[in-house]
Amino acid sequence: MTYGSTVHDPAGRWDTDIPLDRERNEQLAAVVLSWRQGDDDLPIQADIEQATFQLTGYANLLVRELQAKAAALPRNGQASVVAVRTLAHIAAGEAVRRLSVPPVHGRQPLRAAHSRARLVDALHAALDRTLAAMPVVGH
Repeated sequence: MTYGSTVHDPAGRWDTDIPLDRERNEQLAAVVLSWRQGDDDLPIQADIEQATFQLTGYANLLVRELQAKAAALPRNGQASVVAVRTLAHIAAGEAVRRLSVPPVHGRQPLRAAHSRARLVDALHAALDRTLAAMPVVGH
C-alpha cells in the first residue's frame, strides 16, 4: 500500500509548474451541475463531497493562475486591458472569499458541489478574458 505525504509549502510554490487540467475539470463541473436533488441516479454523498473537494482544489489553482495572468497585463495599456485586469482582480477576490468557506456544509453537499462548479465556470470565464487581453509578443 502506498501512502501520501504532507508537503510543507507555506509559499504555495510546489504546484506552480503543474499545468491546469482544464478539460477534465470542466467535464466534472458540467456533470456536477447536471445533478438534481431527488434524481434516481444522484451519486452517494461521499462521491458528491469528493467532487466538491476536487473542484475546490482546482479552483484554488485557477485563482493563482488568474492572479498571475492579470499581474502580467500591461499597466499602461488601453482602457479595455485595464478593465480586464480590474475584473480579474475582482473575480479572484470573490473566489478567495468563497473558497475560504469550507466546501461541504453538513446536510447540503449537493448545494456545495453546485457552488464550486459554478465558481470554476466563473474563473474559467475570467481567465479566458484575461488571456484574450494579453499582448501579442512579436516574433
